[in-house]
Amino acid sequence: MSNSLKASTTGLVIVDKARKRLGWTKTSTARWWQDAHTSRATLRRFWQGDRIQQEIFIAICQAVGINDWQSIAEISNADFEETSTQYLDWDEAPDVESFYGRNQELTQLEEWIVGDSQRRGVAHRCKLIIITGIAGIGKTSLALALADRIQLKFDGLIWKTLHFTPSLVSLLDRLLHTFKQTPVDDIPQATAKLIHHLQQRRCLLILDGLDESEKHYHQFIQQLSCAHHQSCIILTSREQPNIIDSNTKTVRSLTLTGLPKDDAIKLLQAQQSVVKTSLPSPQSPVPSPQFTGKEIGLSPLIQLYRGNPLALKLVTPLIQSVFGGNIAAFLSQNTIVIGDRLRAILKQQFEQLRDLEQDILYWLAIWQQPISFSRLQTHLLISLDPATILDAIVSLERRSLLEKWICSDAPAFTLQPLVMKIVTDELVERATQEIIQVMQSQDIADFKVLRTHWLLRPGSDDIVGDRILHQLQEKLWQIYGANFVQNFQQILLLLNDKSPLAIGYIACNITTIINRLR
Repeated sequence: MSNSLKASTTGLVIVDKARKRLGWTKTSTARWWQDAHTSRATLRRFWQGDRIQQEIFIAICQAVGINDWQSIAEISNADFEETSTQYLDWDEAPDVESFYGRNQELTQLEEWIVGDSQRRGVAHRCKLIIITGIAGIGKTSLALALADRIQLKFDGLIWKTLHFTPSLVSLLDRLLHTFKQTPVDDIPQATAKLIHHLQQRRCLLILDGLDESEKHYHQFIQQLSCAHHQSCIILTSREQPNIIDSNTKTVRSLTLTGLPKDDAIKLLQAQQSVVKTSLPSPQSPVPSPQFTGKEIGLSPLIQLYRGNPLALKLVTPLIQSVFGGNIAAFLSQNTIVIGDRLRAILKQQFEQLRDLEQDILYWLAIWQQPISFSRLQTHLLISLDPATILDAIVSLERRSLLEKWICSDAPAFTLQPLVMKIVTDELVERATQEIIQVMQSQDIADFKVLRTHWLLRPGSDDIVGDRILHQLQEKLWQIYGANFVQNFQQILLLLNDKSPLAIGYIACNITTIINRLR
């Protein structure tokens, strides 16, 4: 068609460099196709090398700053439109505003998927890749960038989001519908039909957002990893499924950590933030500099949020609106702000933990600094088999909830600030509710966490400066007011004639709170 154009191989390389400078993905950045007044589907056809309308082709190039669109187009006298033989189902893939860094991770993933297959043959192809990491760390964005990068290596690409999938049956129905197959209610039969299609053509299947609490997915994922087929499944999850052996050539696992400082700065710049490192004088106008790596507040801010992309994006508007873009002023508050979306995800993950796992997180929040395994053991109210505690720590590590430090040649564990904030708030809320319940029931059996945990960090005498005690006192003062001390003294009377095991840390906590008020 004379009014259609397609990009040349060299042209696509030029466009790829241009979109990387903007932090855009190939086909998942909504702003790109919106600025070009087209659709995501057309943008995908552009990247596949298909012919598209000339005016849209030009607009796509101009959206990333390329005005010389002729250098991108393939020069050809052919007057026909090519069609792609790829089978694509991106309908459930989310849009992303920007994507920065992760070059090392992308290279590693591509090596596992494409490189291993080319070197070792079909029998050694990677069938399953699990991308794990804490909420907000960028698992979905990385999977999108990877899919953009390698989709042409496959006969088909399917993206399914598991966040809102009520059941495995529902997922299988949607997958079979993609292959234009009639859904079946029998899970083994439906799984067998899906594997058959994965055998017939090399597909890239992305399952985004596996919830480890959904046990009915476990056998399904295991079948996909063990079955003989030529496709590759990418799974994103907040935790490493404990049923999968990720140390084989056909099953791989990648745990994401925060963005390096340089990439995090680029992300913050993309937010069009106005940041200054000191408050302006009343007489001087407010400056509007861009983020630079030399600015004083950037590195501490990135470190505070451990390079978590979503957390940085969510806190930036607050720094702009409340602190006038002054990062130093925000950091001086000695606090961490978590957006509602991220808080809800982390709180849900905390609530799904076993009691022992929650107990360990509570102790780490109380300590607020790395603590060795042996010291952690000594503070547990009931002595447990070390193997049981180690199993809980391994489980928490699989969920990316712990930070491991090497202190005096021995590992020590703590919480990263995001998790520390969530666990501290949960601890204070739970302690408050326990006190209210005991006040009403006059029964110390309603004490749980206040019995098993001493809220004042062991070895510390800073009662006034303790953050947890401060938060708890503020909540209780709002409830009981001037009767605060009198009510707490009544609780101490309830401890008379009770065994040391029944009392636990209750007396220590109540006495410490009373002393703090005095």
